[in-house]
Amino acid sequence: MHIDRLVARSFSSDVHRVARVAGSASRRAGSHSSAAAVALRSLVLSAIGGMMLIGTGGCALFRGGNQAPPEPTSSTDTIPTTAGPQRAQFPGDTYTDAPVANPADLMFASDEPFAAPPSNINTFGELDGTPPAPFNGLGKAGFQQHSFVDEGYDADVRVSPDGDWLLFSSTRHSVHPDVYLQKIDGLSVTQLTSDPADDAFPTFCPKMQQIAFASNRSGNWDIYVMDADGKNVRQITRGLANEIHPSFSPDGSRLVFSALGTRSGQWELWIVDLNTLERKMIGYGLFPEWSPRSDIDRIAFQRARQRGTRWFSAWTVDLVDGEARQATEVAFSTNAAIVAPTWCPEGKRIAFTTIVDPNAASPATLGGHARGTTQDVWVINSDGTERHRLTDGRGVNAQPAWGRDSRIFFVSDRGGTDAIWSVGVENAPKTMTADTPLMPVP
Repeated sequence: MHIDRLVARSFSSDVHRVARVAGSASRRAGSHSSAAAVALRSLVLSAIGGMMLIGTGGCALFRGGNQAPPEPTSSTDTIPTTAGPQRAQFPGDTYTDAPVANPADLMFASDEPFAAPPSNINTFGELDGTPPAPFNGLGKAGFQQHSFVDEGYDADVRVSPDGDWLLFSSTRHSVHPDVYLQKIDGLSVTQLTSDPADDAFPTFCPKMQQIAFASNRSGNWDIYVMDADGKNVRQITRGLANEIHPSFSPDGSRLVFSALGTRSGQWELWIVDLNTLERKMIGYGLFPEWSPRSDIDRIAFQRARQRGTRWFSAWTVDLVDGEARQATEVAFSTNAAIVAPTWCPEGKRIAFTTIVDPNAASPATLGGHARGTTQDVWVINSDGTERHRLTDGRGVNAQPAWGRDSRIFFVSDRGGTDAIWSVGVENAPKTMTADTPLMPVP
């Protein structure tokens, strides 16, 4: 269950084109496996200092090719910053109290053979980690807690199209994440999967008849679809690549997902037709989500910049006649990585998480979230205007998902363990920016 740390930053030089994975990365970086480490224990989802385990959210050894992802085409505006990132020193063969290594230094591939199926994933595309001590931050008024975890963690939260249900992965009953369902205004949970492997990144189809998710039950991460009650599980993707984070098209006939290319060594965006299983690559990126708008084929995703800090920024791309067009960088920052973009029900706004100075994050992760750095939920118009922060800069606030009544659900450790919380978008201070002072802790 060891999968290398896949970078919060991406390099275009030949030497940094390789994504380290599975056991090899663990051994070289001295990383430790942990059941709670990413909802993939779960594969990629929160490289973020630890955003979400993908398990907020590995695979065999991947060697990169000579072709880098396309250069960003346009940008909108930047999140205010007061200080640039500081590069940490590279640690030894084991983790110590020394400064944390630069995430970019963890991208080298190893010639060691594949050791075991990957299980943990975070927002930066990194896998596996070691849980740190719980954060005891306190939230401000307006936050509401929806799930309660004594052991393990909740991650990968999504809200049903009708706004009544929460769908998420959790290790509350097992060291391996499973998929759960819970009424938004209830406390009891229904376990939909119970496979010995890791199940993560669940999402509803628009009509709520099916749920897509990622699982490593076949040896590496693949995409699966099941009925809304957990029955009739069907494997959609097969092969050597690790594939995660599915999202349905507005008509429910297609899925977009991320795949770690066996040749490119990069996270790629793929579309699959659920009727014919025909697949097509549309570009490079991670954690894609299809816009709910039926009048346009638009997908939001995160992608590493090819210069400067090389941290993730939020992008959108339109599909025209099946081809990717008008790639647009919606939000970026010089002092933070921007990850996990997600659409509002109307498809006009996007929520995302910022991870301030990912280099300062601890290599140990829990539930896919990176620790030791500020992680907050923001919202922005899809054209890059009217950006503001919703959370208070305390602890981990990651993996946002829009609900009804302009409320955003997210995973936070503000209660001591990674659980599901929500905050109203319209009640958030419109003037809050990255420079807004943090609220004092009582």
